Amino acid sequence: MVTIVPAILPKTFTELEDGLSRLRGITRDVQIDLVGRNVLAGQDELPLWQEFDFEIDVMLPEPHEELDAILACGPSRITVHAHNAHARDALEKLQSLRDGNYPVATGIALLPSASPEALEEFNGLYDYVQVMGIDRVGSQGQPFNRQSIELVRRIRAIYAALPIQVDGAAATHPTELAAAGADRLVVGSAIMRAADPAAAYKELYTVANGAQ
Repeated sequence: MVTIVPAILPKTFTELEDGLSRLRGITRDVQIDLVGRNVLAGQDELPLWQEFDFEIDVMLPEPHEELDAILACGPSRITVHAHNAHARDALEKLQSLRDGNYPVATGIALLPSASPEALEEFNGLYDYVQVMGIDRVGSQGQPFNRQSIELVRRIRAIYAALPIQVDGAAATHPTELAAAGADRLVVGSAIMRAADPAAAYKELYTVANGAQ
């Protein structure tokens, strides 16, 4: 089964609250994209935390320095990007939290042009991989890079049990990504800018899982 994960890219904490209110009753899984500034800084919980399971995609210059503020809000998953110079520092800082009563899963994101071999640097430090479907991270509504389909296929051929998700224009190619081996499709504007987010979510879920 392919999971559809709505993504919110908030510029302020108020925008995050507004975005989550649009997703109530649609799904428990939500990704929050942190770009430019950490809108979670100074907060001690996420809005509507009883209703959602939160994944934080950290696209900040120094992710390892932002983790304490992010973790204070109680996410269940944190993604960092392999091309960031501090990616390994961030993942190493998270290792003690991967087990226990309230585990935090760790993910490593790869650009479409990357190769599966890029994962070797982070062996043992991550629970899932996020393949980017776009070239420029941190902006919704960009064109899809078809290299991501092949990257998903290649990673799946090597790592049969590894959870793989795709983020960035994934709504434009859900069938192909699912067939290549993606388990989760992270979808931003196609859901959040839809007149009816619930209908958009349902349609994507149906299409993606029709490929199984």
